[in-house]
Amino acid sequence: MVQLIKASNSYDFDFHTASFAYMNKYPNPFAKHVRSSDTLEQFVDRQGKLRTTKLVVKTGSLPLFIKPFLGSSLDSWIIEKSVIDPKSGIMLAYSANVDHRKFIKVEEYLHYTSEGTRTHIESKVKFSSNFAGMKEKIEQWSQNRFQSNMRNSQEGLKYVMNKFKERISKETWRANL
Repeated sequence: MVQLIKASNSYDFDFHTASFAYMNKYPNPFAKHVRSSDTLEQFVDRQGKLRTTKLVVKTGSLPLFIKPFLGSSLDSWIIEKSVIDPKSGIMLAYSANVDHRKFIKVEEYLHYTSEGTRTHIESKVKFSSNFAGMKEKIEQWSQNRFQSNMRNSQEGLKYVMNKFKERISKETWRANL
């Protein structure tokens, strides 16, 4: 059985700040498990939307029941695709692991929308395993782990938004001297 998580969150930051923070979320002190983040492709399409593809490498520990198959820790390669439409104030993002899909495939869909001076984020995460005999156990463990890490992701994004706001304030102050 495929496991799903749906969540939503709002930030007291405008869409431009929130989408900038998403694009620049690493490094931050809440994402110490991220080894690297590389932009593979980035361009503005004919409609004025910024399209980006990134490759992110994360590390993490594994549950005891998986260690005989994969060892005690694991690097995982994640593809992230995003489309930012600054005109409508909407950003769509998709991320999924590109390796270890027999054990678990984790797909995350994000939908950012502008609400004036606030940004609202809807997320849907799907966990699916093809590992016979442990499918449900792997999916449930992955869902539980993701939910416990979701708070760190939210705090990391807020941290980057605050740093950006701080930097803009300093630059504005210097420009007024």
